[in-house]
Amino acid sequence: MPNYIQSDSEKWEQADRSAKRLMSHSLHTGTSDNPSRIDGPSISSVPETAERPFWSVMIPTYNPNLNYLEQSLGSVLEQAPAARHMQIELVDDGSRNFDPQSFLHDIAGSRVSFHRQPQHLGIGGNWNTCLERARGHWVHLLHQDDLVLSGFYRRLRDGIEKEPSVGAAFCHNFVIDSEGRRDFYPSRIKQTTPGVLTDWLEYVFVGLSITTASIVVKRSVYEQLGGFDVTFNYALDWDMWKRIASRRLLWYEPDPLAVTRQHEQSTTRKLMPSGTNIAEIRRSIETSKSYLSAAEAADMASRAQNYYTSYAVTRAVQLLLVARDRRAFLAHLREARKIRSSTAVMKALIRLSLKTLRERTQKRLP
Repeated sequence: MPNYIQSDSEKWEQADRSAKRLMSHSLHTGTSDNPSRIDGPSISSVPETAERPFWSVMIPTYNPNLNYLEQSLGSVLEQAPAARHMQIELVDDGSRNFDPQSFLHDIAGSRVSFHRQPQHLGIGGNWNTCLERARGHWVHLLHQDDLVLSGFYRRLRDGIEKEPSVGAAFCHNFVIDSEGRRDFYPSRIKQTTPGVLTDWLEYVFVGLSITTASIVVKRSVYEQLGGFDVTFNYALDWDMWKRIASRRLLWYEPDPLAVTRQHEQSTTRKLMPSGTNIAEIRRSIETSKSYLSAAEAADMASRAQNYYTSYAVTRAVQLLLVARDRRAFLAHLREARKIRSSTAVMKALIRLSLKTLRERTQKRLP
Protein backbone atom coordinates (compact mmCIF):
# COMPACT_ATOMS: atom_id res chain seq x y z
CA MET A 1 0.00 0.00 0.00
CA PRO A 2 1.45 3.43 -0.93
CA ASN A 3 2.78 5.61 1.89
CA TYR A 4 0.22 8.39 1.41
CA ILE A 5 -2.59 5.86 1.95
CA GLN A 6 -1.03 4.65 5.15
CA SER A 7 -0.53 8.14 6.56
CA ASP A 8 -4.07 9.18 5.68
CA SER A 9 -5.52 6.06 7.28
CA GLU A 10 -3.54 6.58 10.47
CA LYS A 11 -4.59 10.22 10.56
CA TRP A 12 -8.30 9.49 10.28
CA GLU A 13 -8.20 6.61 12.74
CA GLN A 14 -6.63 9.02 15.23
CA ALA A 15 -9.26 11.64 14.37
CA ASP A 16 -12.03 9.14 15.05
CA ARG A 17 -10.60 8.47 18.50
CA SER A 18 -10.36 12.21 19.15
CA ALA A 19 -13.94 12.75 17.97
CA LYS A 20 -15.26 10.15 20.40
CA ARG A 21 -13.49 11.95 23.25
CA LEU A 22 -15.12 15.19 22.10
CA MET A 23 -18.64 13.82 22.21
CA SER A 24 -19.02 15.35 25.67
CA HIS A 25 -17.82 18.75 24.37
CA SER A 26 -19.83 21.73 25.61
CA LEU A 27 -21.14 22.31 22.09
CA HIS A 28 -22.95 18.98 22.33
CA THR A 29 -24.34 18.92 25.86
CA GLY A 30 -27.69 17.72 24.54
CA THR A 31 -26.30 14.86 22.52
CA SER A 32 -27.70 11.36 22.86
CA ASP A 33 -26.07 9.25 25.58
CA ASN A 34 -25.19 6.67 22.93
CA PRO A 35 -23.39 8.50 20.09
CA SER A 36 -22.53 5.28 18.26
CA ARG A 37 -26.05 3.91 17.93
CA ILE A 38 -27.34 3.16 14.44
CA ASP A 39 -30.36 5.25 13.43
CA GLY A 40 -30.45 4.36 9.73
CA PRO A 41 -29.69 1.34 7.54
CA SER A 42 -26.32 -0.21 8.35
CA ILE A 43 -23.36 1.00 6.27
CA SER A 44 -20.50 -1.50 6.22
CA SER A 45 -16.90 -0.43 6.73
CA VAL A 46 -14.32 -0.43 3.95
CA PRO A 47 -12.06 -3.53 4.01
CA GLU A 48 -8.76 -2.84 5.74
CA THR A 49 -6.83 -4.05 2.70
CA ALA A 50 -8.52 -1.58 0.33
CA GLU A 51 -6.62 1.40 -1.01
CA ARG A 52 -8.52 4.47 0.11
CA PRO A 53 -8.52 7.94 -1.44
CA PHE A 54 -9.21 10.99 0.66
CA TRP A 55 -12.42 11.80 -1.27
CA SER A 56 -15.31 9.82 -2.69
CA VAL A 57 -17.55 11.95 -4.91
CA MET A 58 -20.70 9.94 -5.47
CA ILE A 59 -23.29 11.17 -8.00
CA PRO A 60 -26.70 9.46 -7.71
CA THR A 61 -28.77 9.68 -10.91
CA TYR A 62 -32.22 8.81 -12.14
CA ASN A 63 -33.45 9.82 -15.61
CA PRO A 64 -31.09 12.82 -15.54
CA ASN A 65 -31.13 15.93 -17.68
CA LEU A 66 -27.92 15.25 -19.60
CA ASN A 67 -26.97 18.92 -19.86
CA TYR A 68 -27.29 19.41 -16.11
CA LEU A 69 -25.42 16.18 -15.38
CA GLU A 70 -22.57 17.14 -17.71
CA GLN A 71 -22.25 20.46 -15.88
CA SER A 72 -22.29 18.74 -12.49
CA LEU A 73 -19.64 16.23 -13.47
CA GLY A 74 -17.56 18.90 -15.18
CA SER A 75 -17.53 21.04 -12.03
CA VAL A 76 -15.93 18.12 -10.18
CA LEU A 77 -13.46 17.09 -12.90
CA GLU A 78 -12.18 20.65 -13.26
CA GLN A 79 -10.77 20.52 -9.73
CA ALA A 80 -10.34 16.77 -9.18
CA PRO A 81 -6.96 15.47 -8.03
CA ALA A 82 -5.61 12.15 -9.31
CA ALA A 83 -7.76 9.04 -8.99
CA ARG A 84 -5.68 7.78 -6.06
CA HIS A 85 -6.83 10.86 -4.12
CA MET A 86 -10.44 11.09 -5.34
CA GLN A 87 -12.91 8.40 -6.34
CA ILE A 88 -15.63 9.71 -8.66
CA GLU A 89 -18.56 7.39 -9.34
CA LEU A 90 -22.00 7.73 -10.85
CA VAL A 91 -24.67 5.46 -9.30
CA ASP A 92 -27.76 5.16 -11.48
CA ASP A 93 -31.09 4.10 -10.00
CA GLY A 94 -32.42 2.11 -12.95
CA SER A 95 -33.02 4.98 -15.39
CA ARG A 96 -35.24 4.12 -18.34
CA ASN A 97 -33.61 6.26 -21.03
CA PHE A 98 -30.08 6.83 -19.77
CA ASP A 99 -26.98 4.78 -20.46
CA PRO A 100 -24.32 5.82 -17.91
CA GLN A 101 -21.58 3.88 -19.67
CA SER A 102 -21.89 5.67 -23.00
CA PHE A 103 -22.45 9.03 -21.30
CA LEU A 104 -19.30 8.74 -19.21
CA HIS A 105 -17.23 7.44 -22.13
CA ASP A 106 -17.93 10.67 -24.01
CA ILE A 107 -17.56 13.02 -21.03
CA ALA A 108 -14.92 11.56 -18.73
CA GLY A 109 -13.33 8.54 -20.37
CA SER A 110 -12.19 6.09 -17.71
CA ARG A 111 -11.75 8.70 -14.95
CA VAL A 112 -15.30 8.21 -13.62
CA SER A 113 -16.70 4.78 -12.76
CA PHE A 114 -20.38 3.85 -12.68
CA HIS A 115 -22.77 1.41 -11.08
CA ARG A 116 -26.25 0.62 -12.40
CA GLN A 117 -28.90 -0.60 -9.98
CA PRO A 118 -30.60 -3.80 -11.17
CA GLN A 119 -33.92 -2.26 -10.14
CA HIS A 120 -35.21 1.16 -9.09
CA LEU A 121 -34.70 1.67 -5.34
CA GLY A 122 -35.84 5.24 -4.85
CA ILE A 123 -33.86 8.21 -3.55
CA GLY A 124 -32.93 6.86 -0.12
CA GLY A 125 -31.99 3.42 -1.37
CA ASN A 126 -29.80 4.81 -4.13
CA TRP A 127 -28.09 7.29 -1.78
CA ASN A 128 -27.31 4.45 0.62
CA THR A 129 -25.79 2.46 -2.23
CA CYS A 130 -23.57 5.48 -2.88
CA LEU A 131 -22.38 5.34 0.73
CA GLU A 132 -21.72 1.61 0.53
CA ARG A 133 -19.70 1.95 -2.66
CA ALA A 134 -17.69 4.95 -1.44
CA ARG A 135 -14.10 3.99 -0.57
CA GLY A 136 -12.81 7.40 0.46
CA HIS A 137 -12.32 8.70 3.98
CA TRP A 138 -14.69 11.58 3.16
CA VAL A 139 -17.86 11.31 1.07
CA HIS A 140 -19.54 13.97 -1.05
CA LEU A 141 -23.00 13.20 -2.44
CA LEU A 142 -23.56 15.49 -5.43
CA HIS A 143 -27.00 15.62 -7.00
CA GLN A 144 -27.20 15.14 -10.75
CA ASP A 145 -28.22 18.78 -11.28
CA ASP A 146 -26.07 20.57 -8.67
CA LEU A 147 -22.54 21.96 -8.98
CA VAL A 148 -19.44 22.78 -6.98
CA LEU A 149 -17.30 25.86 -7.56
CA SER A 150 -13.54 26.04 -7.86
CA GLY A 151 -11.85 25.45 -4.51
CA PHE A 152 -14.70 23.47 -2.94
CA TYR A 153 -12.67 20.36 -2.14
CA ARG A 154 -9.45 22.21 -1.31
CA ARG A 155 -11.11 24.64 1.12
CA LEU A 156 -13.14 21.99 2.92
CA ARG A 157 -10.11 19.73 3.20
CA ASP A 158 -8.17 22.64 4.70
CA GLY A 159 -10.85 22.96 7.38
CA ILE A 160 -10.97 19.22 8.02
CA GLU A 161 -7.23 19.09 8.51
CA LYS A 162 -7.30 22.08 10.87
CA GLU A 163 -9.91 20.32 13.02
CA PRO A 164 -9.67 16.54 12.39
CA SER A 165 -12.30 15.79 15.04
CA VAL A 166 -15.16 17.15 12.89
CA GLY A 167 -17.60 14.62 11.46
CA ALA A 168 -18.73 16.79 8.54
CA ALA A 169 -17.82 20.04 6.80
CA PHE A 170 -20.02 22.34 4.75
CA CYS A 171 -20.08 25.73 3.06
CA HIS A 172 -22.56 28.38 2.02
CA ASN A 173 -24.06 28.03 -1.46
CA PHE A 174 -25.63 29.78 -4.44
CA VAL A 175 -28.94 28.86 -6.07
CA ILE A 176 -29.43 28.74 -9.85
CA ASP A 177 -32.53 28.20 -11.97
CA SER A 178 -33.08 25.92 -14.95
CA GLU A 179 -31.21 28.36 -17.23
CA GLY A 180 -28.26 28.75 -14.88
CA ARG A 181 -29.22 32.23 -13.68
CA ARG A 182 -27.69 32.74 -10.26
CA ASP A 183 -29.51 33.94 -7.16
CA PHE A 184 -27.69 34.53 -3.90
CA TYR A 185 -29.42 34.25 -0.54
CA PRO A 186 -27.49 35.57 2.46
CA SER A 187 -26.68 32.80 4.91
CA ARG A 188 -28.71 32.59 8.11
CA ILE A 189 -25.48 31.60 9.84
CA LYS A 190 -23.93 34.62 11.55
CA GLN A 191 -20.48 33.04 11.71
CA THR A 192 -18.30 34.94 9.21
CA THR A 193 -14.99 33.09 9.53
CA PRO A 194 -14.25 29.41 8.84
CA GLY A 195 -14.36 27.19 11.90
CA VAL A 196 -16.40 24.76 13.96
CA LEU A 197 -20.09 25.66 13.78
CA THR A 198 -21.13 26.94 17.19
CA ASP A 199 -24.92 27.26 17.09
CA TRP A 200 -25.60 23.91 15.41
CA LEU A 201 -29.03 23.56 17.05
CA GLU A 202 -30.30 26.76 15.41
CA TYR A 203 -28.79 26.23 11.98
CA VAL A 204 -29.36 22.50 11.56
CA PHE A 205 -32.35 21.58 13.74
CA VAL A 206 -34.48 24.75 13.91
CA GLY A 207 -33.93 25.98 10.37
CA LEU A 208 -31.75 24.00 7.97
CA SER A 209 -28.80 25.95 6.55
CA ILE A 210 -27.15 23.04 4.71
CA THR A 211 -27.71 21.80 1.17
CA THR A 212 -26.64 18.33 0.09
CA ALA A 213 -24.29 19.78 -2.53
CA SER A 214 -22.50 21.86 0.12
CA ILE A 215 -21.64 19.16 2.69
CA VAL A 216 -19.03 16.40 2.92
CA VAL A 217 -19.19 13.72 5.62
CA LYS A 218 -16.56 11.41 7.08
CA ARG A 219 -17.40 7.89 5.93
CA SER A 220 -16.83 6.48 9.41
CA VAL A 221 -19.67 8.71 10.65
CA TYR A 222 -22.08 7.04 8.23
CA GLU A 223 -20.77 3.68 9.46
CA GLN A 224 -21.50 4.66 13.06
CA LEU A 225 -24.88 6.39 12.55
CA GLY A 226 -26.25 4.44 9.60
CA GLY A 227 -27.46 5.52 6.20
CA PHE A 228 -30.35 7.67 5.04
CA ASP A 229 -33.87 6.94 6.30
CA VAL A 230 -35.64 5.53 3.23
CA THR A 231 -39.08 6.41 4.62
CA PHE A 232 -38.30 10.04 3.70
CA ASN A 233 -38.16 11.41 0.15
CA TYR A 234 -37.90 15.15 0.82
CA ALA A 235 -36.45 15.37 4.35
CA LEU A 236 -34.03 12.43 4.25
CA ASP A 237 -31.01 14.74 3.99
CA TRP A 238 -32.26 17.01 6.80
CA ASP A 239 -32.78 13.99 9.04
CA MET A 240 -29.22 12.85 8.37
CA TRP A 241 -27.61 16.24 9.00
CA LYS A 242 -29.49 16.47 12.32
CA ARG A 243 -28.27 13.03 13.35
CA ILE A 244 -24.70 14.04 12.55
CA ALA A 245 -24.89 17.48 14.18
CA SER A 246 -26.24 16.05 17.42
CA ARG A 247 -23.22 13.75 17.77
CA ARG A 248 -20.27 15.25 15.89
CA LEU A 249 -18.74 18.68 15.39
CA LEU A 250 -19.34 20.44 12.05
CA TRP A 251 -16.87 22.64 10.18
CA TYR A 252 -18.38 25.68 8.44
CA GLU A 253 -16.90 27.58 5.50
CA PRO A 254 -18.83 30.85 4.98
CA ASP A 255 -17.81 31.37 1.34
CA PRO A 256 -20.34 30.03 -1.20
CA LEU A 257 -18.57 27.17 -2.97
CA ALA A 258 -21.54 24.97 -3.98
CA VAL A 259 -24.51 25.55 -6.27
CA THR A 260 -28.03 24.13 -5.91
CA ARG A 261 -30.23 24.09 -9.02
CA GLN A 262 -33.96 24.69 -8.66
CA HIS A 263 -36.13 23.65 -11.62
CA GLU A 264 -39.54 22.22 -12.45
CA GLN A 265 -38.35 18.61 -12.84
CA SER A 266 -36.61 18.38 -9.47
CA THR A 267 -37.84 15.92 -6.86
CA THR A 268 -38.70 18.81 -4.52
CA ARG A 269 -40.93 20.46 -7.12
CA LYS A 270 -42.70 17.18 -7.89
CA LEU A 271 -43.64 16.76 -4.20
CA MET A 272 -45.13 20.25 -3.85
CA PRO A 273 -48.61 19.76 -5.38
CA SER A 274 -49.49 17.24 -2.66
CA GLY A 275 -47.74 19.13 0.15
CA THR A 276 -45.59 16.05 0.83
CA ASN A 277 -42.54 18.27 1.34
CA ILE A 278 -44.23 20.09 4.25
CA ALA A 279 -45.65 16.85 5.69
CA GLU A 280 -42.13 15.39 5.79
CA ILE A 281 -40.80 18.53 7.47
CA ARG A 282 -43.38 18.06 10.22
CA ARG A 283 -42.47 14.40 10.65
CA SER A 284 -38.76 15.17 10.67
CA ILE A 285 -39.21 17.67 13.50
CA GLU A 286 -40.96 15.01 15.56
CA THR A 287 -38.42 12.32 14.69
CA SER A 288 -35.44 14.45 15.63
CA LYS A 289 -36.65 15.03 19.17
CA SER A 290 -35.06 11.69 20.01
CA TYR A 291 -31.65 13.03 18.95
CA LEU A 292 -31.62 15.60 21.79
CA SER A 293 -32.12 15.82 25.53
CA ALA A 294 -35.72 16.31 26.66
CA ALA A 295 -35.22 20.00 27.45
CA GLU A 296 -33.48 20.75 24.15
CA ALA A 297 -36.02 18.70 22.19
CA ALA A 298 -38.99 20.69 23.49
CA ASP A 299 -37.33 24.05 22.75
CA MET A 300 -36.09 22.92 19.35
CA ALA A 301 -39.49 21.56 18.29
CA SER A 302 -41.30 24.76 19.26
CA ARG A 303 -38.87 26.99 17.37
CA ALA A 304 -38.71 24.69 14.35
CA GLN A 305 -42.50 24.53 14.16
CA ASN A 306 -42.68 28.34 14.17
CA TYR A 307 -39.96 28.62 11.55
CA TYR A 308 -41.46 26.07 9.18
CA THR A 309 -45.02 27.29 9.58
CA SER A 310 -43.81 30.63 8.21
CA TYR A 311 -41.79 28.82 5.55
CA ALA A 312 -44.80 26.77 4.41
CA VAL A 313 -47.03 29.85 4.23
CA THR A 314 -44.44 31.81 2.26
CA ARG A 315 -43.94 28.91 -0.12
CA ALA A 316 -47.72 28.54 -0.52
CA VAL A 317 -48.11 32.18 -1.54
CA GLN A 318 -45.22 31.91 -4.00
CA LEU A 319 -46.78 28.82 -5.57
CA LEU A 320 -50.08 30.66 -5.99
CA LEU A 321 -48.80 34.00 -7.26
CA VAL A 322 -45.74 32.92 -9.25
CA ALA A 323 -46.42 29.35 -10.34
CA ARG A 324 -50.22 29.78 -10.45
CA ASP A 325 -50.48 26.39 -8.74
CA ARG A 326 -53.66 26.57 -6.66
CA ARG A 327 -53.50 22.89 -5.73
CA ALA A 328 -50.00 23.24 -4.26
CA PHE A 329 -51.05 26.48 -2.50
CA LEU A 330 -53.92 24.76 -0.68
CA ALA A 331 -51.83 21.68 0.11
CA HIS A 332 -49.12 23.81 1.72
CA LEU A 333 -51.62 25.70 3.86
CA ARG A 334 -53.25 22.43 4.91
CA GLU A 335 -49.92 20.93 5.98
CA ALA A 336 -48.85 24.19 7.65
CA ARG A 337 -51.88 23.96 9.94
CA LYS A 338 -50.72 20.49 11.00
CA ILE A 339 -47.29 21.83 11.96
CA ARG A 340 -48.66 24.43 14.36
CA SER A 341 -52.31 25.53 14.15
CA SER A 342 -54.79 27.45 12.00
CA THR A 343 -54.16 30.51 14.17
CA ALA A 344 -50.41 30.27 13.57
CA VAL A 345 -51.02 30.03 9.81
CA MET A 346 -53.24 33.13 9.88
CA LYS A 347 -50.58 35.05 11.83
CA ALA A 348 -47.94 33.99 9.34
CA LEU A 349 -50.13 35.15 6.44
CA ILE A 350 -50.65 38.53 8.12
CA ARG A 351 -46.92 38.95 8.78
CA LEU A 352 -46.13 38.06 5.18
CA SER A 353 -48.74 40.53 3.88
CA LEU A 354 -47.38 43.33 6.07
CA LYS A 355 -43.80 42.57 5.02
CA THR A 356 -44.77 42.65 1.32
CA LEU A 357 -46.66 45.92 1.82
CA ARG A 358 -43.67 47.52 3.57
CA GLU A 359 -41.30 46.45 0.78
CA ARG A 360 -43.60 47.84 -1.91
CA THR A 361 -44.02 51.11 0.00
CA GLN A 362 -40.25 51.50 0.42
CA LYS A 363 -39.69 50.97 -3.30
CA ARG A 364 -42.13 53.81 -4.08
CA LEU A 365 -40.40 56.27 -1.75
CA PRO A 366 -38.07 58.78 -3.45
